[in-house]
Amino acid sequence: MADYKEYVYAVYQEKGFSRAAQKLFVSQPWLSAVVKKEEERIGFPIFDRRSKPISLTPEGEYYITRIEKIMALEKELEDHFQALKQQNHREIRIGSSMFFITYVLPKLLEAFQGRHPDVTLSFTEGDSDMLWEKLADGELDLVLEAERGERSDVEFQPWQSEELILAVPTENPINARLKEYCYDFASFCRRREPGGSKPRVPLREFAEQPFLLLKEGNDSHGRSLRMCEEAGFRPQVEMYVAQLMTAYYLVCEGRGLAFVRSSISECVAPTDAVRFYQIDSALAVRDVYLAYAKNRRNALVDSLVQQLLEESTRPL
Repeated sequence: MADYKEYVYAVYQEKGFSRAAQKLFVSQPWLSAVVKKEEERIGFPIFDRRSKPISLTPEGEYYITRIEKIMALEKELEDHFQALKQQNHREIRIGSSMFFITYVLPKLLEAFQGRHPDVTLSFTEGDSDMLWEKLADGELDLVLEAERGERSDVEFQPWQSEELILAVPTENPINARLKEYCYDFASFCRRREPGGSKPRVPLREFAEQPFLLLKEGNDSHGRSLRMCEEAGFRPQVEMYVAQLMTAYYLVCEGRGLAFVRSSISECVAPTDAVRFYQIDSALAVRDVYLAYAKNRRNALVDSLVQQLLEESTRPL
């Protein structure tokens, strides 16, 4: 027996054959014929075609309520077996920024891969919006992101805190004026040692400077703007870039100032081309989250999350 319930249901949802045909990418005459066959099969009209828009007959109302139950059962069946496949899934698909994927995660995941040599870890980089979409669609198992989205279907596990700092070209004259706040590369790496820290700089000191900002779509973009607004100015944006590392290397070339992660000093070669400032703003410190879909949790992902929590013991 041909299964026409999805076509009938589309006509019901769209309240008309024309819109339903467009939605289904079929011709309207073909769709009308399909619905007519189903009505002939059950022996009663499903739609009252005299009303505008078309409506359900009493028999049609009964038909639709039963179809919805059948569709719900089919989805439950599909979800059940999808969950079973996930339990036996030997690949973990991780989404994050290029910075984390390239510089942070490889070292942290060495212990996990030692414990699970048969598990493949695959990585997808992108902005926050894209990563949340892929997580919701089941294309990712775990997202590492410095932003907590408002999603009821996602479990957010606080992982670490990290600090945004300001990177300034060494040649910029402002460094001489702000000497008491300014770190060179070597002193910034020693900032946690006794006597190594310097005062946090008021961001308003840079109100007239050219900034390199990340593009919209991630936490760093909005947070940078909010810090500047908090300091009483709107940044003069020299350029928008897609990646934090791109912004950093442009700073080294003298192109402008950029907000970067404080852990950048552990990921790049020492250089005399840049100076660093810790910013006097609570917004400069943010949480990083491990996020995964609630309905797709499995023992393997839980094991990885636990491993990351164990490996991460200090701020980034």
